[in-house]
Amino acid sequence: MPRSVWKGPYVAVSLLQDVVAFARKHPEWWNKGRFQGQKAPEVINTYSRASVILPDFLACRFGVHNGKSFVNLEVQEAMVGHRLAEFAPTKVLPSKAPSKDTGNVVKKKINPKTGKAA
Repeated sequence: MPRSVWKGPYVAVSLLQDVVAFARKHPEWWNKGRFQGQKAPEVINTYSRASVILPDFLACRFGVHNGKSFVNLEVQEAMVGHRLAEFAPTKVLPSKAPSKDTGNVVKKKINPKTGKAA
């Protein structure tokens, strides 16, 4: 069952505090730079994968923890309303393509003077 509409989207308090601290630390980027296409000056690392991306997070860079490391993520308009976890996969799926086994292949040496295999 989805979250009640009257409650609003879930965002961890610690994440909101980090974003507010970031905005106070870099006011010139927060007010103008992010709307002009400049990259965020730093990454906000978070463990809160369940938090919903708000419109205030546009152009911010987050490091979302996937259980092993932080996955860098730059928020764009299409991401608003989704959860941070959707963009930081926790599993690496095995590829179904057969692996190319090189084995003990001996490479031929080419003589630079003649251009032929030696």
